[in-house]
Amino acid sequence: MTTIKDVANLAGVSPATVSRILNFDNSLSVSDETRRKVLEVAEKLQYKKHGKKVKKSGDKIAIIQWRSDEEEMNDLYYYQIQYGIESEAAAVGVATERLSLTASVQINMDQYSGIIAIGKFDRTEVEQLSHYGQPIVFIGENYLLHRFDSVQSDFVSPVHWIINHFIDLNITDIGMLAGKEQTTTHHSTVRDPRIATFTSRMTELGLFEERFFFQGAYNPDSGYELMNNAIHTLQDRLPHVFIIGSDAMAIGALRALRQSNIEVPNRVSLISFNDVAIAKYASPTLSTVHVHTELMGQKAFELLLKRIKNPQKVPEAILLGTTIIKRESSL
Repeated sequence: MTTIKDVANLAGVSPATVSRILNFDNSLSVSDETRRKVLEVAEKLQYKKHGKKVKKSGDKIAIIQWRSDEEEMNDLYYYQIQYGIESEAAAVGVATERLSLTASVQINMDQYSGIIAIGKFDRTEVEQLSHYGQPIVFIGENYLLHRFDSVQSDFVSPVHWIINHFIDLNITDIGMLAGKEQTTTHHSTVRDPRIATFTSRMTELGLFEERFFFQGAYNPDSGYELMNNAIHTLQDRLPHVFIIGSDAMAIGALRALRQSNIEVPNRVSLISFNDVAIAKYASPTLSTVHVHTELMGQKAFELLLKRIKNPQKVPEAILLGTTIIKRESSL
């Protein structure tokens, strides 16, 4: 298993600095460049490396991220997917270039063989991308409505699994710290199937309590603020379980619980989503839903190659399963 020392050696910083960066220690004074380097090294060390170098084919694809650099640094879920695309493309000699949705307007898109768009795009953004006339694959949601290929992960089943697991342990007070996202144009709020699933399943069981539900941004500061709010408003009624929208949010939630001397998992169990590198370095380590982000990138690249070869093929939507990884933060 990769250690903090391994990350430190490759990033060129001390193990103590790596530990504080991976735990989003706001009191640490380091440059954004150093912070990004440590986070990216930690992520890349999780993945297998392709062996021999392959001769470049001359083809190039655009990877369009909907997240800003700052947002991505607070939650490397989309970076993981990007790395999966880049890794798969490199294995067959295809070059990649990362673009933002706004920057792509200024660039001659004819230089690319195709586009992979990572994120949650509304109709306006989909129309903007389709206007380029290039083959496109989307990662993040089902875009068959717009007649485009897409890859997404199953976020519904794990919510059922988590609820059933704790009910089997006779724990029925289950809360949620959910994320909230808007499309780049801010025309619409992104629907999160986890919220709908949690609400409907807990209501069906007669266990849903609105006061146990909190929502904010997908970053550590938001996780900290939401959990602090829960601790101070609920006090002795604080749920024994929280399902949390991302590992980054869970890091912040852990900090709030630690400051209030609330034991994890003896008093509160936490299960988050994504299984980015920080989940393994948290204290306690995070139980999380492993999203097969590298595979998402690989599948999207394969779909794009098929679309380039046969522009008239029937659009496909691939739904990939997820896996619960049990670590120290939950019973």
